[in-house]
Amino acid sequence: MSTSFKNLFTKPPIHNEKYVTNGHFLIEKSELKKNQLECVNSFPTTNTLNNQIDQLVKTEMYKTTTIEFKPERIFQDEKYNLLISENIGINKNYYNLVHSLKCRLFNVESDHKNNPLSIYNTNNEFVGVVLPVKMNRVNIEQSIEYNQYLEEQKIKQVEEKQRKQNLKKCLYIKDNKAVVKNKELILVPEFSNLYYITNKPITENNSSEVYIDFGIVYYFIGNYNLSQLQRVKDKIEAYTLEFCLQEIRESKNKCMFVNVAQIKLIELSGASQEEVQGLIDYREDWYNAKALEEQERREQREQEDRQYIAEQNKKVEDLILQVEQAILNKQEVKNVDVQIYKSRYNSNTLSLILYMMKQNNINVPLKTQGWINKALTKIEYNQEWNDYSYRYYKSSANSNVFPKYLNQLIKVIKEKHISKVTV
Repeated sequence: MSTSFKNLFTKPPIHNEKYVTNGHFLIEKSELKKNQLECVNSFPTTNTLNNQIDQLVKTEMYKTTTIEFKPERIFQDEKYNLLISENIGINKNYYNLVHSLKCRLFNVESDHKNNPLSIYNTNNEFVGVVLPVKMNRVNIEQSIEYNQYLEEQKIKQVEEKQRKQNLKKCLYIKDNKAVVKNKELILVPEFSNLYYITNKPITENNSSEVYIDFGIVYYFIGNYNLSQLQRVKDKIEAYTLEFCLQEIRESKNKCMFVNVAQIKLIELSGASQEEVQGLIDYREDWYNAKALEEQERREQREQEDRQYIAEQNKKVEDLILQVEQAILNKQEVKNVDVQIYKSRYNSNTLSLILYMMKQNNINVPLKTQGWINKALTKIEYNQEWNDYSYRYYKSSANSNVFPKYLNQLIKVIKEKHISKVTV
């Protein structure tokens, strides 16, 4: 039973010993093909409708036919296609069924526009009816000529045939898994063994997915344009299945990477399950070894980074010790910039005096911090005043509050020195 025949029944067929119907068409079971009849008879008969069926047949079989229903136009819809002739429309599926059974449809003389069409077999015997579809203005206005539709269908059939011919069994990687799936491929110009996907044409400058024909499968080799392929044409044409399989096996022997598509290709070539499993195990071991190497490299980098950070920050610590001693010795201290490292590539640059204040928990307002960073040039001991003073760039104004925080810093340094001496 064909799929199209099955689709005519949204519910189990209604049938008795002689006829079958779905409510829209009725036909003698003797006209059905063997598989269609077997399907219908697999459902229980409906003897309660015998009288209605017999009455319909008696009413329609003696009506005078006029002309054979031959489609003139067709209205195409998502639900079904409507064939139109002499302002009468029928479901295309019923028309196809009638003709597949070598029967014909005829209009009949009737005062009713929606009177059923009669079905006659090759012996010109009445064998059933088809109910027409009630049409509207849209059905007529949006319909096209049936001959045009048939020509379009022929073109589509040719295209579909060509599409099926272009379907090739391809092997490629997706989401880190080997995939074997049919794809539409076209032969690359001037190559005998290379193909590209039809939905992305290949040109001198435009790349496409390229597959090589290995006989057992079309193997993905990368994305290339024609110019790139021409440069390696001799190499590609000599790249056979045997050469590729040898390459894969040598990769394992040389402890090189083997991808999942290569393993699948080995399997498709007819290799033993032992060899295939060996490659799977090798790939897993290779990844584990690389992960271990990467971990060791990462730990080495982290160790080197920690050492670098410590060395750089030690320079600042040593400088601070020198500066503190200079302050105790009443010597001049320049407010140079120092760079404090949090990591090898993350550091913070600020002035020496401000950094020392922060290190000694002296809370300096943000505005004053900015002044220390940009304006302050040095601090020095003023013998005349017997106290510490400071200098700043002439382009900047003086800070009225800085002396307060400078005195706090000097006090902390002296206290640390006293505590060290005491200890």
